[in-house]
Amino acid sequence: MMKRVPTFWTSSIWHMKTIYKPMKKIKITVLYAEDDPILREKFKKILSQKFETLLVAENGREGYDLYVEHKPDLILSDIKMPEMDGLEMIEKIKKLDKSAKAIVMSAFSKPHYFLRAITIGVQSYLIKPVETKRLFTAIDELADRIMLERNIKYEEYRRVKLEDMIRQSKSVQEAVNFATEEFLRFDFSEETFKKVLKNLGRATGASRVYIFENAIIDKALVTSHKIEWTNKNIKSQIDNPDLQYFNFAKSGFKRWVDTLKNDKPLYGLVKNFPEKEKEILSAQNILSIAVLPIFIHNKWWGFIGFDECTYEREWSDTDLKIFSITADIIGAAIHRNQVEQELLLLNNELETRVDKRTKALQKQVNDRKLAEILLRESEEKYRQIFENANDGILLTVDGVIRFVNPKLCEITGFLPKEAIERPFTDFVHPDYRDVVYDNHVGRLKGMVVQERYDIKVFTKSGEEKWFEIKSALLTWEQKPAVLTFISDVTERKRTEDELSELNLNLEKRVKEELKKTEEQQRLLIQKSKLESLGELAAGIAHEINQPLGGISMAMDNILIKLNDGEVSKDYLQQKIRQSFEDIERIKTIIDHIRTFSRGQQQTEFTKVDINVVIRNALSIINNLYSNHQINFVLDLVETDNFVYGNQYRLEQVLLNLLSNAKHAVDEKKEKQGSDSSFNKRISINSASRDKNLVIVIEDNGIGIANEHLNKIFDPFYTTKEFDRGTGLGLSISYGLIKEMKGDIKVESEQDKYTIMSITLPKFKS
Repeated sequence: MMKRVPTFWTSSIWHMKTIYKPMKKIKITVLYAEDDPILREKFKKILSQKFETLLVAENGREGYDLYVEHKPDLILSDIKMPEMDGLEMIEKIKKLDKSAKAIVMSAFSKPHYFLRAITIGVQSYLIKPVETKRLFTAIDELADRIMLERNIKYEEYRRVKLEDMIRQSKSVQEAVNFATEEFLRFDFSEETFKKVLKNLGRATGASRVYIFENAIIDKALVTSHKIEWTNKNIKSQIDNPDLQYFNFAKSGFKRWVDTLKNDKPLYGLVKNFPEKEKEILSAQNILSIAVLPIFIHNKWWGFIGFDECTYEREWSDTDLKIFSITADIIGAAIHRNQVEQELLLLNNELETRVDKRTKALQKQVNDRKLAEILLRESEEKYRQIFENANDGILLTVDGVIRFVNPKLCEITGFLPKEAIERPFTDFVHPDYRDVVYDNHVGRLKGMVVQERYDIKVFTKSGEEKWFEIKSALLTWEQKPAVLTFISDVTERKRTEDELSELNLNLEKRVKEELKKTEEQQRLLIQKSKLESLGELAAGIAHEINQPLGGISMAMDNILIKLNDGEVSKDYLQQKIRQSFEDIERIKTIIDHIRTFSRGQQQTEFTKVDINVVIRNALSIINNLYSNHQINFVLDLVETDNFVYGNQYRLEQVLLNLLSNAKHAVDEKKEKQGSDSSFNKRISINSASRDKNLVIVIEDNGIGIANEHLNKIFDPFYTTKEFDRGTGLGLSISYGLIKEMKGDIKVESEQDKYTIMSITLPKFKS
């Protein structure tokens, strides 16, 4: 049978219709449960205009099923409904999700409905008829809270992401610097390359880092896998025969040639690559790849590659820029090695030819003629090397320049006549003259000095440039002389400066983001306090209900006796005395809560009786926990039980630990089912140990996994689902105990037990 709608409801609905205006929809999901079809249809139209998603149920059971399926953000419900009433529905939902938010609208204003709503965690209780403005105010407050919690979680995720970017950027910068130093300090070798690739791989977090070298075979461009580093559990490809003399054109990799030879990076998710490329790359388990060309003297030599085989990584602009810098450094190192090898080869060839020439001429000319011929050949060969070298070369005797090659004139702008017969220090920046001079003198004296280092030099135009110098000692015209090779590294220095500036900008952004999250963290701490207060309020309601029931029963008995004319003075005095005792008990509870709330603002430390603190905490929650069928075991030390601390902050810590223990045993009971023989138990023990007192709280709940034990005291760390906890409770407790010069530790075995131990120094009189 359809219920008759009261007239005050129809007028209220008409009022909502007349004042309604179009509004921007709130991006949350709302579950609305109402058994009255007229009210349900009217509110459905209004609420569907306000919220992005609206779920409508005709009774509590249907509402519960919709919640399980869709997990809405907010619940609006009537109380009296068929099959399952609104409060029963919300209570069942709270067992699934303690953070579920609910508003009750009901024509029932009796206290026990209100107290029951508070006990199960309803956020707002509205008495019908509900004014639209008041309803929307309650909804908006909860919607704002839901959106705030979403934003805070998102901002926390962004902060962690930025911090990871900073750490990785620093690591990569160090790896690039390491590569530069390795190529400068040590001989060019495969071992040096392996060290460099290993550091780059670890810094970038890549699965593989490798180098390929190009070649022309039968007029076709091919490339071969030369050096590789692989991360743990990643299969190496260095012995893959398909990657030796790999033909770009035949394999369908022409796109790679067109991109890389134009000095552009090739990167992305392999699943988005052309089919032929995808087939070859997927066979190597590559999910994401970044490839940067290596150029030597404006010629495409090969490439360096970074593979990701564990997830689909999106390469950032910063990643690609750093990879490009690395490719340039490797190209410069290879070029330097080629020059040095060419010089060495020319020298060896020259020595071989001179030796052969000497043997041939020994039979034809005398020693003097032979020496003249050899000298001319030697001078000619060295002159060709000297004049055609890719590095600047100068020879100094007694600190004065005697010879310079064309390359040195090219990079400095000075003509030979403008440099020869001048002290070499004239061309060095004042900041570096002492270093260069000391190295020069030390080398002439046979001391061990730095062979390679960077300095600033003035060019003829007055421009400051960075040069890398490498010097060697020799004899010239029977005098000690120094032969110096000079390379222009201005571009490399500029790149290093850009990298440093990029890192500084990232640090600045992180500081700004951290500042933004400070306020959000403060709101999260306040949220944690409100959640604790909500659970505390439930315990207080249980504590006060018992004496209130006693008073109510005494008054009923007195009225019955009065009506029957059987009341006596002694009987009245007895009932009044019992009522005053119950009133005194309520007053004691309220006074304790008031004192506890004020005590949270106090920071001074005094002599504290831990047994009083433990019993005060239990007095607040005892009935609530008893209703959850939790057995308490109490074993307290009765002598020498004083510590130096703050009573109210210690009480706050105990309430938080007891709350966690309650949730642990409740969750274990829910997992095992109502038919299991599991008995929920929480024990509180105190003991004296040397100069300390120890409070131990143990439960037989779900326990904590080993991988979480060393993180549970970290701020915002929680194993609960989204919106079910801030992760601040244990962090705040840890800080409060540390303020009292104490310590808090955890011991746990999953699905068996958890033991929280608080150690505090004894009070010294």
